[in-house]
Amino acid sequence: MNNRILDILTFVMKEIRDNIFDDIDLQFIMDVLSERGFTEEEINSAMSWLMNHGESFDRIIQGQTSEVPRPIWRHLNELEKSIISPIAYSYLFHLRELEILSDDEMEAIIDRAVRLSVPQVDVEDMQDLIALVVLDLENSAPDGYFQFTSTHLPH
Repeated sequence: MNNRILDILTFVMKEIRDNIFDDIDLQFIMDVLSERGFTEEEINSAMSWLMNHGESFDRIIQGQTSEVPRPIWRHLNELEKSIISPIAYSYLFHLRELEILSDDEMEAIIDRAVRLSVPQVDVEDMQDLIALVVLDLENSAPDGYFQFTSTHLPH
């Protein structure tokens, strides 16, 4: 479910970014998400996250009004390249470009990916890590604890 919320956030942030100077019809966005099979609970969770993280909107507005293009932020070192699949890194970088992630959050996710001690982090693993950091699952879990569950880890 957390990956679905991340999918909703990606869609909404892209719509906001693409229409920053036009009127944004949140009801239309919510209707489109419903038509794509997202539940009302998932949509509400994502919208709640967006409303509680105004800095994401601020980053979009600042990025759109800036005269200087934002440089490419980071390249993976050899160890990171050996662990993080190119598709997983592209997904991570895409979310950074949509302003869902800050540079610090992106760095934290890369660091966690390397520390997982798995042969390779794929897109599904990356989504789990992003959800941990962006949706703050560790601090919002009932007992303040979240276990990373990956298909790569032994049972």
